[in-house]
Amino acid sequence: MGELLLCHETIAALPYYIEETGINIYSMEELSYYISGNVYLLDHSFMCESLCTWVEKQMHRVELAQKLRENIRTEGKLSDFVFAILQDTAYCTMKEMQEIVFAVRQMEQKSDFECDKIRADQLMEKEKYLAAIYRYKHLLDEADTKETSEVLRGNIWHNLGTAYARLFLFEEAGRCFEKAYALNKQKESLRECLMCCRCRHDEEAFAEIAKRYQVEERNQQEIRNEISIACKSEKLEQFESHLEELAQRTGGAQKVKARKEVMDVIVQWKKEYRRSCKV
Repeated sequence: MGELLLCHETIAALPYYIEETGINIYSMEELSYYISGNVYLLDHSFMCESLCTWVEKQMHRVELAQKLRENIRTEGKLSDFVFAILQDTAYCTMKEMQEIVFAVRQMEQKSDFECDKIRADQLMEKEKYLAAIYRYKHLLDEADTKETSEVLRGNIWHNLGTAYARLFLFEEAGRCFEKAYALNKQKESLRECLMCCRCRHDEEAFAEIAKRYQVEERNQQEIRNEISIACKSEKLEQFESHLEELAQRTGGAQKVKARKEVMDVIVQWKKEYRRSCKV
């Protein structure tokens, strides 16, 4: 779950897997914890038979499972479904439960488009970048068939570009930022587009885009300097120095230890990147 959560009740032999965030749930307390931390990611797909079965078979909450199934059968509200779980578990205080249910009810009053936008933004905040990309693409497909403002579509393209950039896919990100600027006319989108050119070391594209949108030389230089400064940050320089120090260990046990330290760093990077790429 990302942090220590002390559970006093039944621990499931088989966890409940939440596909949206790639999380396994092992107890009712964890389920309540998940709900409280992901309120804006909840939608009607959360009200499903598989969750009811897990509650009944793994958590042995037969009455709760029946109550949840009845809510699904009568096409009840997501807020009532959520409240039933929170009330049964009693993990949250009454005030916390009321706040969670209120937030869910607010989402129920918004359009599907507005809810999807909020959920995509939440996935970005939780560093679920690939999942956010799918959400933003769906939103853009939906926006093309609706009378949405150019600014809103531009902002979605901007967020999509940010998600790609966080995955180091700078070419795709740059295209998104340019499309964003064409719609929202916000300087930040154009700036990020040029930043992507610098990040992928494409000076020709940088010069072409800067000329196309008449970016002043002073502003171009500011972007160049910002990337250069980021590459010389104290934290990055310390890391590079550490790598150089490891590279100088050439003998016996020191070499083995240095290789292990480097591999540990690589493994951690892979783990973080894969977590960001989970759908």
